[in-house]
Amino acid sequence: MPRFFFNHRSQDNQNEVDIEGLKLTSLHEAIEEAAFAAKGAVALAEEPVSGEFMIEDEGRVLLARVPYVARVEGEAETPAEPDLPKSS
Repeated sequence: MPRFFFNHRSQDNQNEVDIEGLKLTSLHEAIEEAAFAAKGAVALAEEPVSGEFMIEDEGRVLLARVPYVARVEGEAETPAEPDLPKSS
């Protein structure tokens, strides 16, 4: 199984680098995991919050970005489709 890394960028541009990663079956499963984590971050927030999970493969190549935003009303927004880097 491939290992995926979930780096996080907060709304104040602080980066947290995932050094352990998770072994998952596919990029699709990794995106679902990031969306779940984003919903958790939003649920714990007591004020508007935003951020982004950047999913990398074992070679530390960026595969997808999963941004999230919580508005004042407390409703989370996650993208219907993740932001996937363009192939060269």
